[in-house]
Amino acid sequence: MKKVLAVFLAFVICISVTACSGGNKKAFEMSKAAYDNVDVAYEIVEQIGSDIYDAWMLGIYDKDELVENGVEHLASELFLSEDEIRAGVGCTFAEIFGSNWATMSEESRQEFAESADTFFELFEDEMFTFCVLSVKNAYEVNGKLEEAQAALDAAKTNMKELSEKYSDYEHYPNLKGYYTTTSSFFDFCQDPTGSFEQVKDTINDYKNEARDYSSDLDYIFED
Repeated sequence: MKKVLAVFLAFVICISVTACSGGNKKAFEMSKAAYDNVDVAYEIVEQIGSDIYDAWMLGIYDKDELVENGVEHLASELFLSEDEIRAGVGCTFAEIFGSNWATMSEESRQEFAESADTFFELFEDEMFTFCVLSVKNAYEVNGKLEEAQAALDAAKTNMKELSEKYSDYEHYPNLKGYYTTTSSFFDFCQDPTGSFEQVKDTINDYKNEARDYSSDLDYIFED
């Protein structure tokens, strides 16, 4: 009888360990998917944030150079290409005058983009605002804003499933922090407000906080 009981207990323990192992694997896979999606979004958002900061700074301190060589000068300092900046500037100018870039004809878009260099002189007194808007619109036109949002939406879905099925997963708090910080940073990049120094501090705070979460998670989800 004792022997039968011992075998039964061993069987139960084996089943329990297998189930636990399977649950941990599932939780890891869900969290890894969420982490990868947040990482994709953060890489884009960090680039946008850096370009917004640099465009703001150039609009304040390099005004004369921008009046002379706006598109070329921005492209030399930012991650964006000249064509992307031309599209962003054209989109900004079109919107200022009540046109919708998304519904404009390709011919009209091309005309605005080709005139991009001439627009900088018109906004000399509000150069940093014009530069920041143009950079943000450049990232909208090239699809990067949509790509970042899609990655964040996918991460949110991953994390919701993870929370519902494995609410006590040990790495969930850091993962949620990484997602929340990236999402807030993304929102700020789409509507940056404050003085130049405030914007600088805000962007640096978001970057530092996101990197803290990322560094804690990197070694766990490293391929």
